Amino acid sequence: MRTATPLPCTLAGMTEARQVALRDAAALLAARGLSWTVRRFGRGATSLPGLAAARLAPGIDARLAANLRGAALVTGTNGKTSTAKMLATIVSGIGHPVIANASGANLRQSIGTVFVNATTLRGRFRKRNTYAVLEVDEAALPAVRPAVPGAVLVMTNLFRDQLDRFGETDHLVRLWTTMLSEDQAGATIVFCADDPRVTRLAQIAGEHGARLIPYGFAGAPDRTSAAELTPEPVTCPSCGAELGRAWTAIGHLGDYLCAACGFARPQPAVTVEIVERNGLTGQRLRFAWQDAAGTQIEEVDLQLPGLGNAYNAGGAVAAAIGLGLDARAAVGALAAAVPPFARFEHFTVDGRTIVLSLLKNPATMAELTSVAQGARLDRMVVALNDAFADGRDVSWYWDCSPADLVAGRPYRLTGRRAADFAVRLKYALADDPAQDPAGYLGLVDDPTEAVDRTIAEAPRDGTVLVVATYTALLGIRAAFAARGAIPPMPR
Repeated sequence: MRTATPLPCTLAGMTEARQVALRDAAALLAARGLSWTVRRFGRGATSLPGLAAARLAPGIDARLAANLRGAALVTGTNGKTSTAKMLATIVSGIGHPVIANASGANLRQSIGTVFVNATTLRGRFRKRNTYAVLEVDEAALPAVRPAVPGAVLVMTNLFRDQLDRFGETDHLVRLWTTMLSEDQAGATIVFCADDPRVTRLAQIAGEHGARLIPYGFAGAPDRTSAAELTPEPVTCPSCGAELGRAWTAIGHLGDYLCAACGFARPQPAVTVEIVERNGLTGQRLRFAWQDAAGTQIEEVDLQLPGLGNAYNAGGAVAAAIGLGLDARAAVGALAAAVPPFARFEHFTVDGRTIVLSLLKNPATMAELTSVAQGARLDRMVVALNDAFADGRDVSWYWDCSPADLVAGRPYRLTGRRAADFAVRLKYALADDPAQDPAGYLGLVDDPTEAVDRTIAEAPRDGTVLVVATYTALLGIRAAFAARGAIPPMPR
């Protein structure tokens, strides 16, 4: 009687590929169980499953990403959430399945969680030809990029933001320079040509083999209602000399030239311009790009207002081109793009229109002011916290003019740092007596109470704009979701 050869019962008896596959399957199973358990207790489970999978099977995120049809990583201090949402809408609108970190969790473990939830235990995405569109924290980008090899990298801009977490913008420039100075063969970099620092970083990637797709405004945009924004000390990123500027859009974004070394704004491959503004509810945009048949032009009505969102839309179209998608179809698909969480998100409560928008740094203050000054508003709430996610350092209040934001309408302040903001407003109003402080409705500690009181005071068919830092907005929005006024945040 022949003795059967025993089957290997340990990983040691298997091929390396088989070992990896089994380890990945076990990690996915465990991560799924963890995700189910965390959600059962009412938590979001946006990071822990991805972290667990990576601990059990190091490198699993990159192995899963290898099965994607295409991917894009969107990063920058401003606009990454909206740009990523627009790009995901484009990919889906053209007819491809798309996965995204819609919750806004944007570190490596969060992206791992997105992959865990979208794949089978064999590591295949449940839908064929799946694309991934992922926003990435700017400081975490060097760690995230290896997790999604071959992804199109979209760099929106670099403004001063949360100095207590990131330090000055030069720190991010150094991080990205190190990352982009490595071999970039086969990489595609989509970048805002109107930001000189981002342009120089893209050039570094181009010098190491990357394909570059710049985007920007077609020409000087109308800034007649833009808020005063203290310019950032952006000198020539190539030689350090002073940059000359033909025009600016938001802060330091614009058309620039260094007379000392010749560093200049590159000609965008995709340009965007604002044809018509529609207050808080959107704008009409015109895009132009080149293809084999020559210059192509297409217009679309976008449901998000402001210069910043025009830039975001330009970045989304350029990224679609980077992914190999049809540019005209990409522009057309933007008509279906809706505001992401608290980026001019609007809904109705008790007959009043409520608009929620994030306020996090001087650039967002300037953008909100520009949009608000051109819109019909009946009341406003400004909610300011200083939790870790907001940034503990609130000195940025002094780098812009908050009086321009509240001028001419009743407003209420709330949140943990409302008193500090009130002091900043007092100085701004003293500097400009023409700004009437009579619209001040007072300070309320609790943001939800402040918003409810302001809505009740607003006229029927009126509009209330709520601008707030991240954690304040989370609470305000959750209160509206609990009442059924707005869908809950995606998990």
